Amino acid sequence: MNRPNVYDAIVVGAGPAGSMAAWRLASLGRRVVLLERGQHPGAKNLFGGMVYSLELRKHFPDFVTQAPIERPVTRHATYFLANGRSLNLDFSSETLGEPPYNGFTVYRSRFDRWLAERAVEAGALLVPSTVVDDLIVERGRVVGVVTRREEGELRAPVVICADGVLSLLGKKAGLIREQPRAHYSLGVREVLALPAGTIEERFQIDSGGGCAALFVGDWPGRVQGGGFVYTNRESLSVGFVAQLESLERERVSINEALEAFQRQPAVRRLIRGGERLEYGAHIVAEGGYRMRPRLVRGGMMLVGDAAGLVLAAGVLYEGVHYAMHSGVLAAETAHEALERGDLSARGLADYPRRLDASYVTRNLKAFRHVPRLLTNSRMYRVYPEAMCRVAEDFFSADAKGHAKLLPLLRRHFGKVGPLAALKDLWAAARALFF
Repeated sequence: MNRPNVYDAIVVGAGPAGSMAAWRLASLGRRVVLLERGQHPGAKNLFGGMVYSLELRKHFPDFVTQAPIERPVTRHATYFLANGRSLNLDFSSETLGEPPYNGFTVYRSRFDRWLAERAVEAGALLVPSTVVDDLIVERGRVVGVVTRREEGELRAPVVICADGVLSLLGKKAGLIREQPRAHYSLGVREVLALPAGTIEERFQIDSGGGCAALFVGDWPGRVQGGGFVYTNRESLSVGFVAQLESLERERVSINEALEAFQRQPAVRRLIRGGERLEYGAHIVAEGGYRMRPRLVRGGMMLVGDAAGLVLAAGVLYEGVHYAMHSGVLAAETAHEALERGDLSARGLADYPRRLDASYVTRNLKAFRHVPRLLTNSRMYRVYPEAMCRVAEDFFSADAKGHAKLLPLLRRHFGKVGPLAALKDLWAAARALFF
């Protein structure tokens, strides 16, 4: 007989990781409760980016016609900006606009709610507006959580924590150690309304396509970070992500950094006339593989952002499908551990092993040197301007004739100094090529 407030599993956080964990457990016949602090899933989540379809294709084959997708991303553009100049590396493919799509833009408030509904359909109990303050620990094992609701305590043999980048429960459980501030950035995002036709004209896409545009440069205020613009159906997600240490060192607010980014001519031309619909800020984990915490203790597992599963690799920014995959792996591990009756750390150890064998850890490990590369100020203050200067001089007519590229490269990149340039070249090659 089921007892009130006693479940097979408790999932804390109804983002992509938590909803997928609850969905998988419920699909396997487990009695699971999904707790969400917001009024509805997605209400507290900030997002400026795209979702890759890898996990959705596997688990929800009809998602293309059911999920609240904005635009499939058919164009990837990277802009290097410096003093009114811009150099753009551009890739587009019509193939990326064919279902089931490689990736697409979404509103997290709609997408997260849709994903949580899949968990509810499978049999999970969704309880929104619920803050979890603490864990219940008995004989060294987590056996439940303490909430601010009237009923207070909820109990289960296993708790899956998907409570985000600054996971309170992960810290209380002793799984997350104190991280260097260099591993964190602060992101801010606006949603600007624009007509669909205007978006398609400015971003050179058709009605069945979308664009993911990333920007790097030496911003006014000398803040180290980058900007983004993603196309939705009738709006743009526009934002800036800055390293926390850089904001503090330069004494610049994240709002000032966003405004400086939006004043750049290349950005201003894309977003002009947009009417603000939404605004928000959020801490972003950018330490990658090096900041991954312990994932398991007796009766508990960490998934998604709480597990540090974000790849911030400059031109690559991935996290949502990593979160979804981790949620499924944790749910399957929990189900098998419940079958065996062993919810100890050893009984749950298959979860980190499965995660290590997956594409998630392979990607994080492959690009593990990128976070350190992106702390190098020359990546923002020197190289974007050098690239723009080379392009400007190459395309400028001169009575002496056009200069060839090698002398131009020597002229503008030589200002760095040969030793520093070689070190940076090796660091970039190690981070992105080898």
